[in-house]
Amino acid sequence: MKRSKIILFGAIWLMIASLVNASSKTQKLLDQLERAQSMEEAAPIVDKIWKEWTSAHKDSDEEYLMAEGLVAMSEGNLDRAENLFTKLIEANPNFTEAWNKRATLRFILWDFEGSLEDVEKVLTLEPRHFGALSGLGMIYLRMGDPERALKVYEDLVNIFPSNIDAIQKIITLKNYLGINTL
Repeated sequence: MKRSKIILFGAIWLMIASLVNASSKTQKLLDQLERAQSMEEAAPIVDKIWKEWTSAHKDSDEEYLMAEGLVAMSEGNLDRAENLFTKLIEANPNFTEAWNKRATLRFILWDFEGSLEDVEKVLTLEPRHFGALSGLGMIYLRMGDPERALKVYEDLVNIFPSNIDAIQKIITLKNYLGINTL
């Protein structure tokens, strides 16, 4: 009995150490992204961050649910994808990217309130999630709140300064809102 407790404790410790290491790696990449001077410099960092976020599963069951959810999403089977991401969230409520993928699906399905709830959870788990911030800006635009969208895009540019899309949205929103940019 004592040996099985030691093995269980060791397995739990290794899992926690793995998650902390992955989180630390992601945070270092986000720091690099903040310092990137151009989209050319930022692009490979962004790719690595997305890979880290998408593969932050705890086990093969979660890995399967994420992979199948992504396949269903890419094939346009949005209801199936939403069900898979919901199962993944139920299995691991701290899997940030599962929340983000479901938020994206809900946005596509015009469920802006559901998408907003999921994005808020993403940003609670990872405040520098640039994908969730971008999505949040789009949600606010769809909900007719350009002031809040502008604030979100400004926050996004603080995290991802070379994000051309966010910069263009800031300019457009400031013009729309009559805010002098000089």
